[in-house]
Amino acid sequence: MSWNILVIAICVLLLLFSVWKEYRRENKAHLLLRIIAVMIAISALACIILPLTYKTNQKVADNHRGILLTDGFSADSLKKYPEVPVFTTSAAIKKEFPKATLLSTLSQIKTGYPQLTQIQVLGYGLDEDALKQLNMQVLFNPAAKPAGLSSVSWNGDLKAGESLKVQGRFNNPDGKTYTILLKGLNVTLDSITKKTSGDLELHTIPKTTGNVVYSLIITDGKDTIENNALPLHIEAVKPVRVLILSSSPDFENRFLKNWLSANGYSVYTRTAISKDKFSTEAVNAKQIPLNNLGTGTLQNFDVIVSDATALQALSAPEASALKQQVTQNGLGLIIRADSAAKNTSWFQSSFPLVKTSGQTQNAAVLQISGQTAATEKLKIDPVGIVYKQGTQVLVNDTQNKALVSSALSGAGKLVFSTLGNTYNWMLGGDENDYTAYWSLLISKAARKAATQKSLMLASDISQANHETTVQVLSSMPPDSIKLNDVQPAFAQNADIPFLWQAKFWPGKSGWQKVANGDAKMNDVYVYGENDWKNIKNLHKIFVTNSYANKNLLNYTLAQQKEQSIDKPVPKIWFYLLFLTACSFLWAEAKFWAV
Repeated sequence: MSWNILVIAICVLLLLFSVWKEYRRENKAHLLLRIIAVMIAISALACIILPLTYKTNQKVADNHRGILLTDGFSADSLKKYPEVPVFTTSAAIKKEFPKATLLSTLSQIKTGYPQLTQIQVLGYGLDEDALKQLNMQVLFNPAAKPAGLSSVSWNGDLKAGESLKVQGRFNNPDGKTYTILLKGLNVTLDSITKKTSGDLELHTIPKTTGNVVYSLIITDGKDTIENNALPLHIEAVKPVRVLILSSSPDFENRFLKNWLSANGYSVYTRTAISKDKFSTEAVNAKQIPLNNLGTGTLQNFDVIVSDATALQALSAPEASALKQQVTQNGLGLIIRADSAAKNTSWFQSSFPLVKTSGQTQNAAVLQISGQTAATEKLKIDPVGIVYKQGTQVLVNDTQNKALVSSALSGAGKLVFSTLGNTYNWMLGGDENDYTAYWSLLISKAARKAATQKSLMLASDISQANHETTVQVLSSMPPDSIKLNDVQPAFAQNADIPFLWQAKFWPGKSGWQKVANGDAKMNDVYVYGENDWKNIKNLHKIFVTNSYANKNLLNYTLAQQKEQSIDKPVPKIWFYLLFLTACSFLWAEAKFWAV
C-alpha cells in the first residue's frame, strides 16, 4: 500500500469517527457547524501530510553541453564531465586523448551536433576567428598561466648604430630560475636571469644591416622553454652631416670633432680666429666654402653645434638664413650656453636660465634621457634651465635641475645645453657617458628624412597559414604596392580615409617581400607556429574569457524554452485552515455550548 493511500484511508476513518462522535454528543447546538469544522480540520491535516502539486508552464535553460579541449588542458578536469561529448581541433590532443572527436573546423559542432547548446572550453582557449565559428554559448575553464613571457616589445626598425632594446614582463609562478638569452647569428648578445616574476630588459647594438632575425630564448637550466624569432630591419644610413661653429678654439669642440669623425659622421668646423676670419676643416667629407653661411651652404648640413656667442656673431644675412633653414627646412641646432651671450635671441627664448645656489662649479652625477644608470660625475655650472611648456628635458642632475633641454622651432629642433666640459668624461676614460650624451643630442636635433609609405601587418604576431590584414597609410590608392609579387586588393577604411587595408594569407613564415614600384619599402615578417606561444596562449585566455562573459546572458536567454512542471502547493494555507477549524471547535465547546 502506497503512502498516499494509507494517509487518505486513515484520514477518512478519522473523519467518520469524529462526525459520529459529534452526532452522538448530547448537546446538539451548532451541530452542523461543528461537523463542517471537523471535516475542514481533518482535510487540512491530510493536505499537510500529502505532497500536493499543481501543473504550470515555466522557462528553463536547455543545457546540452559539449567539451572542447585546447592546448594546456588538464586531463583530470575531464572527470567532472562523464558521458559528455568531447571535441578538439588539435591532432596532438587527439593523440593524447583518443576519446576526443577530431574536428577540422569548429563550425562542425553546430552542424553535426545540433542538440548541443553549450561548449565548455578547457585549456588556453581560442582566438577571435575560432570563437566566431562556434556561435554558441561558451563556458571557459582557463588553464593556469604558464611560466614565460607575458608581454614583450622591441624597436624592430633601426638605423645602423642604434641600440636594440628588448623589454617585457616575465611570469614565474613556480619560483624557478630561468635564463633569458638574446642571440644573433648563434652568438649570445645579452642575457638576464629571473627567479621571480617581473620586468626585463635586454639590449645590444646590431653590427649588420638589412633584414635579420635574432632569437629570444628562455631556458630553465636544462630545457629550452621558449625560442622566439626577433625580426629586425636595420637600415644603413648616410652619415649625419654636422657643422661645428666656434667663437674660439676650445677643448670641447676638439674632442667633439674627434669623436664624430671616429664614429663615421661627416664633420665640418668653422672656428673664428679674428674678426671675419675663420679656420675651417672637413673630416669624412668633401671640403666646401664656409666663410659665408648662406641658404645654399646650410642645406648641406643636418645639424649645427655652436656656442651661443658664435651664433650671435653671425652676420644679418647668415642669421636670417640659419633661422629659415631651422624653422622651414628642419635643420637641427644644438646651442651651448656661455656667459657672454645674450638671453633675448630667438634660439634661446624657449630656454630661460636661472642661477642656483653657489657661485662655483660642483661635481654631480647626471641622468641622461633613455639611460637607466646615472653618469660618472661631471663638474657643472650653478645654472639651470627653467622649464617651459613645449620643451623636453634631456639631461638633469640628482636635484632634477634641467641641464639640457629641447624644443620644436617650426620644422626643426633646438637643443640647448648648459654643459661645456663634457670632454672631461673622455679625459677620465668614460667614453660610454660621452657617447650616450652626444648621441642623444645629435639624434634629437638632426634633420629628419622624409618618411615614405610603409606597409604594416595589423596583428603584432601575424602567423603563417593564417589570414591577416595588411595596412598602408596613404592619401592615394596604393596601387603600386606588391606583397610577395602579388598586388593586394586594398580598400579604403570608411572611418579613416588615409588608411587602406587588404587581406593577406602568408603561405610560409619569414620575411615577406614588399615592393612599391621604384620606391623602397621595408619587408614585413610573418612568424611561425611555435613563435611567441606563451604570449599567444595568454591572449587566447583573455579573448575567450571576454567572449564567455560578454555572451553568457544573451545565449542563456536565447536558449530558454517553456515546459510543463509540477509545482508544490504552499502548505501555509492548510496550516491556517487546520488552526482555524480547531480554534472554532475549542471556542464552541468552551463558550457557546448550552
